[in-house]
Amino acid sequence: MALPAYRHLLRSITLAFRNDTRLLTSALSSARSNFESCRSLPRADAATKVAHAEEVAEVLRRNVVQGMSEAKEGEKFRK
Repeated sequence: MALPAYRHLLRSITLAFRNDTRLLTSALSSARSNFESCRSLPRADAATKVAHAEEVAEVLRRNVVQGMSEAKEGEKFRK
């Protein structure tokens, strides 16, 4: 149950931050440390953490957009 959620979260992080190496590395490290810290939780508490990880993965896949500036002046961005 936790392993598929972890893999889904890692894939979502990789897709959301693929062009930002610093943020990608930080997010992957944070996901790993959060899962490692919850390793010894009881099954009921672990289920809520797994559900939270799935929700975070969905938010990353659907709502995060990374923009890059096209011009030095003004508010012009591209995906």
